[in-house]
Amino acid sequence: MDTRVQMTELHKAAIAYYNNIHDRDLQDKAWNFFRSMDTDGNGRVSFHELVEFFRQCGHNWADYNFFNSLDRNQDGNLDFWEVLTLYYIMKTRGVWCQSCGLCQMGLYFTCVACFDSASNTYDLCTDCYSKRRYRHHHISFLDNYVLLRSKRGLPPGQPNLNQALVPEYIAPNAPQEVSFFVFTLHPYL
Repeated sequence: MDTRVQMTELHKAAIAYYNNIHDRDLQDKAWNFFRSMDTDGNGRVSFHELVEFFRQCGHNWADYNFFNSLDRNQDGNLDFWEVLTLYYIMKTRGVWCQSCGLCQMGLYFTCVACFDSASNTYDLCTDCYSKRRYRHHHISFLDNYVLLRSKRGLPPGQPNLNQALVPEYIAPNAPQEVSFFVFTLHPYL
């Protein structure tokens, strides 16, 4: 998925969470996060201010492409809503590919056994997983969406892939060849 499309989805999610929070304290934390970066108080966060913020937090981070993808209106600064997206990413997207080290903001694969053990997860980006660029002692991996759906209502253990699949619907008057190509694990559908 294109980085700009991923960032748009993350931006929408950040705003949705912010607008639906019934705890004013959490909204204040987001504003305090923004103000801690806006060191000159102009209501905008420059790339320099963002880099300085991360440096003060102990991170040597300077990725202008990432900053640029956050900057939705491309004015060279981040407003509150653009920084809110960063805040959301930092609070919810602490997933890094164990092979190449890239932060995963979209689809990624997780080792099911490691996930179930409640210890550290073993996560891979789609490129490393599909090209088998990893070494790991478990073999069962699911992408983050399928993993979530497969765990629906189950105690820890093996995922139920029947619950992970979205049921297929075939119109009653569909040609025979259409139903032949629809694969489902639900025998009663």
